[in-house]
Amino acid sequence: PLKLLLLYLSTDNGLVESLQSCPATNPSMLNVHLVPHTHDDVGWLKTVDQYYYGDRNNIQHAGVQYILDSVIDQLQKDPARRFIYVETAFFYRWWRQQSQSTQKIVAQLVNEGRLEFINGGWCMSDEATTHYSAVIDQMTLGLRFFLIFYICSNMSLLIGLFDILSCRLERAMGVAQHHDAVSGTEKQHVAYDYARRLATGWAHCEVLVRNSLAVLSGSEAPRVFCENLNISVCPLTESSHKFSMNVYNPLGRTVSWPVRLPVNGSVYNVTDANGRAVDSQVGNVFISLKGYAKGELVFQVEAPPLGYSTYIISMLRDEPPASSAKPTATRSIQNKVHGAAHESRQTSGAYIFRPNSSDPFVINKTAETQIVTVSSTAQEVTQRFSPWVSQVVRLYEGHRELELEWTVGPVPVADGLGKEVITRLDTDIKSSDYFYTDSNGREVLERRKDYRPTWELKQTEPVAGNYYPINSRAYIKDDKHQLTVVTDRSQGASSIYNGSLEIMLHRRLLYDDFRGVGEPLSEPGEFSDGLVARGRLLLTLSPPDTAADVHRPLAQGMVLQPLLSFQDGTPSANTKLEFSGLQTSLPPAVHLLTLSQWDKDTVLIRLEHQYQAKESKTHSQPVTVNLQKLFSTLEVLGASEMSLGANQWKEDMNRLQWNTEKTSKPLPLSDKDPSPWEVTLNPMEIRTLLLRVRQL
Repeated sequence: PLKLLLLYLSTDNGLVESLQSCPATNPSMLNVHLVPHTHDDVGWLKTVDQYYYGDRNNIQHAGVQYILDSVIDQLQKDPARRFIYVETAFFYRWWRQQSQSTQKIVAQLVNEGRLEFINGGWCMSDEATTHYSAVIDQMTLGLRFFLIFYICSNMSLLIGLFDILSCRLERAMGVAQHHDAVSGTEKQHVAYDYARRLATGWAHCEVLVRNSLAVLSGSEAPRVFCENLNISVCPLTESSHKFSMNVYNPLGRTVSWPVRLPVNGSVYNVTDANGRAVDSQVGNVFISLKGYAKGELVFQVEAPPLGYSTYIISMLRDEPPASSAKPTATRSIQNKVHGAAHESRQTSGAYIFRPNSSDPFVINKTAETQIVTVSSTAQEVTQRFSPWVSQVVRLYEGHRELELEWTVGPVPVADGLGKEVITRLDTDIKSSDYFYTDSNGREVLERRKDYRPTWELKQTEPVAGNYYPINSRAYIKDDKHQLTVVTDRSQGASSIYNGSLEIMLHRRLLYDDFRGVGEPLSEPGEFSDGLVARGRLLLTLSPPDTAADVHRPLAQGMVLQPLLSFQDGTPSANTKLEFSGLQTSLPPAVHLLTLSQWDKDTVLIRLEHQYQAKESKTHSQPVTVNLQKLFSTLEVLGASEMSLGANQWKEDMNRLQWNTEKTSKPLPLSDKDPSPWEVTLNPMEIRTLLLRVRQL
């Protein structure tokens, strides 16, 4: 990656110059090369700002701006010196503050091969907890800065151009992929700073989304986004007697999605964009953490590919909904917890998972259960295992998956025990110690209990040693059945017992694990008594040979959920209630991974084949997409293929050839495209294209 990047950061003969500028070696001696490089965390013990400016050095003595100042100074003093820089987020910030003369010196050092940039991403992203789409985005963000760096001779223009092309949310998301951000291995005040950056970025992006929907729909009426729907809070839906809801679908296929809106009426009328009545029902609120809604309006929505649809909701009866709950008891479902008391030298913490026992403690063998049937829209069972653990089991009409919405917290610690809460699903599947977890939300890897494929494992941690990160799914299977669990966030998962699958939901610990953070993993939450976490799991049970046909689109839909926005009152007569940015749905195997405005006349797209080889009899086949038949509002005038990071033309790529001990087959190349306007994708292939377009 370094040498490929240098092709863009240096002159045409810069790569040769870089190699020739390496210090001379003595072939008769052992030559040791010391290469200084950075590991400037974009937040860890200190916030991004504190690290950059050198603030709060009582926590850690570090100031990134001074590192770069001194490096540039020292490189000029000795031509034999070399330095490698990694974190583009920091370098971009430093670059903005430099004089034009300093910027020219930096450019010269790069061209001479004495200052090199490794990786090129906005940060050094985490490997376990990041989603592949976010990794690609943050790499593209960083590499694009260097592309503009290389192309632009006017340094002030460089900054202005990059600021325009990258938004605050994009940069905040880039920082959030850092290996001490999304992983949760930062101090608590740094976690708050990450949250602040994301909230600020979304606030700016919200304006863009609002303006875009106004142009597409023709409606200038005020539009609101309810960010607390997951805790049944939305002031507009709770107070309005008539409102419209815009459902934007970012996927390249039509989606059907269950919607739950907090309301205070008992009967509502819901109509779609064509004026058709939509079946709906008001049910009880599931453990509202705050807010004043007396019920939840439940109905199914459908939105076209890469587009939106509008639903109009009118209150018919202005009174609180009647309770339909019937308390019962159950003995068949249990949630469990791992204890993490300070009984050994190594405790659980931000980095370490080390429970006291291989057997989890059962929170409650019986649960208070309320059986609720919501018309023909959904059926649900609410289970309360304790004052701080509950879940709702839902089946939506027309959906094959079972939904588990769990709420855990505040986790009590008055007993002096830290706790790591899991949910375990026990089945009669004969899994024979095998289970499967996804890698960054993309490929699925085979796991085997107490086993490693490349060395003989002596297992000393029977629980922690069998836990793996999952970003979107995990499953167990035998010859006849496969149980797949799709998650809404990165979590830990394992199969400690045959036929069972367990997933970590929440952790609250009382001691530091001595890996550098210097504080226990005990988030205080809103009321300083512990964090309350809520999430969703989707369960599917199917034959193994057709399971991927279900969990692949399900996982993509969970990551890229529809975006809901609301307007009070009735839409005006000239409002466009439905829109699709595609001429037709993409083939089931194809996912539109990226659609980004590159400059005035070009857009960057990534098309990916979302199935692995041999996992689906139907979809694990090459598939072709016609670019000229792709968009409904853009005419494609030309297409050029680029590298995955969009920093090189494909024809200029020169991959390194590695010598391996074992004979391995190279990755198959794409089948030749049928025409310049058609793109063929093999299983798991991603192709990046820069399209020259014209607005229709």
